[in-house]
Amino acid sequence: MQRNPLDTTLCRVILSPMLTRPKAILFDLDDTLISAYGDPGPVWRRLLADHAEAFAPHDPETLTAHVGAYALDFWSDPARHKTWRLKLYEARREIVRGAFEKIGLLEEDPRRAALAHDIADRYSAIRDAEMKLFPESHALLDHLMDQGVKLALITNGEAAMQRAKVRRFDLEHRFHHIQIEGEMGFGKPEEEAYRHALATLGTRPEETWMVGDNYEWEVIAPRRLGLTAIWANNHGHEAPESEHEPHRTLAGLHEFWPLLKETGLA
Repeated sequence: MQRNPLDTTLCRVILSPMLTRPKAILFDLDDTLISAYGDPGPVWRRLLADHAEAFAPHDPETLTAHVGAYALDFWSDPARHKTWRLKLYEARREIVRGAFEKIGLLEEDPRRAALAHDIADRYSAIRDAEMKLFPESHALLDHLMDQGVKLALITNGEAAMQRAKVRRFDLEHRFHHIQIEGEMGFGKPEEEAYRHALATLGTRPEETWMVGDNYEWEVIAPRRLGLTAIWANNHGHEAPESEHEPHRTLAGLHEFWPLLKETGLA
């Protein structure tokens, strides 16, 4: 017997616990409030196509797949992730060079190592230039501030880079607390990152929401501490298998407004 998809949707709604009005909300930055690193494939493909002659007979599409696969493996190790996200530009150089080395491109022509670094640097420049604020971000933060909700921005990454984004997108005055990993010496998913934010805002876990796109950092770790987890799945990723599920999943910040109505904040 075929199940009606509507039945599954209704079941999820019924089983989802009612949200309580938060006293504080912790927001992630990249790919939560700003569009930053989602879907890197088209940029890699464009850059590799620019150098198609230098890589012949390897085609740009295949090279893009190799770089993407190497990047997934590179970032999958938590310890390596923690080290290299604090020097992101250098990490991208390592990824392109490593991908080229793995498939023998550097053995064929050692001069491609310098080209790998150039491509990685150009990728970084393009991604930085193309970052943009999600349309709903300012209005949502301003509304929450007006409603008396305490707001914290918790972002991983290198200090100067992340602080520059905060200024560029006019976010400084929209938070009671801004917490950048490179400035603090700790970051998500370390418990200290969440506990420090809670202590600074003066709220308890059960009074606080965590909103972000990284399933481990914004769902699994916060739920272990008793926070309400709102998964900002802006890029349509498949949720990993975990005993910890988000209290709500959003396809975009525009879906945050119904949550505010549910809790009397709108």
